[in-house]
Amino acid sequence: MFLRLRVGMIALLALVAADLSGQAHAKCRMRSPDTVISGITLTDSESAVSVVGADAELIENDHDLPHARFVSTNGAEELVLFAPYGANQDEYAEAEVRVAGTEALTLRDLPIESFATGRGVALGMTIKQVEALFGPCVKSRQRNGNEVFIEYEIKDADRDPELSRFSFPLYYAEYEFLRGKLVRFRFGFAYP
Repeated sequence: MFLRLRVGMIALLALVAADLSGQAHAKCRMRSPDTVISGITLTDSESAVSVVGADAELIENDHDLPHARFVSTNGAEELVLFAPYGANQDEYAEAEVRVAGTEALTLRDLPIESFATGRGVALGMTIKQVEALFGPCVKSRQRNGNEVFIEYEIKDADRDPELSRFSFPLYYAEYEFLRGKLVRFRFGFAYP
């Protein structure tokens, strides 16, 4: 009898613990996601026009969404703005910043030396600096030699208190580090 009661109690505790860990996991969320890059608010055509001008040429290919590319004044950084299919003119829902290659020197330069997000993310930051901004609730973390790739995700972003005004169902942010320094990041609203 005592053994059966003890086994039953252990099983009950295991169920309660599993339920609580599931609740804690469900509440784990990226802190204060970025929605601004160098003065451009995602999906806001007015802010985009004020920074990159109107009617930026969109590049279309089979690999990604239509996008416009720009380079920093010093030629060291590239900004890519992605327009979802069906978006209004000059409306971008995703942004990427990366170290510029030699081909970026032919791109239109913007009067910005270093592209930074509204939360202060910029190339050259460390993994600890990025995680201090957004927290430990990552979707995935991958390591390959000297490279580390961290991805955050917020599902049901269209019902999220901070993101619902954008009306997209999924927000993501990805950060790529080489030898501990940020060399590429991309964030925004995934095309459904």
